[in-house]
Amino acid sequence: MAITLKLFSSLMEYLPSGSEGNTVIVRAQGSLSCNQLIDRYGIPRDVVQVTMVNGQYLSPELRDQPLSDGDTVSVWPSIQGG
Repeated sequence: MAITLKLFSSLMEYLPSGSEGNTVIVRAQGSLSCNQLIDRYGIPRDVVQVTMVNGQYLSPELRDQPLSDGDTVSVWPSIQGG
C-alpha cells in the first residue's frame, strides 16, 4: 500500500530527510490508519488539529479507520496567532 502524507506548517519538521517539499510517500504492508501514520512519524496527536483524506475532512473519532491504497492524507497543526 502507498499513501501520500502531506504535513503543513510546524508539522513539516516531522518529515524524514529526502521528503519532497511537505510530502512523503509512505509504503506499508497491510492496513494503516491516520492515527498509525501520525504515530509512525512521531507527531504528537494533541498537536494535530485538522486531518483530511483525499480532500475530505476526517473527524478525530474516525482517524482509526483504515486508509486505502493511493489515499492522500493532509495534516495541519493548531494555528496560533497573536
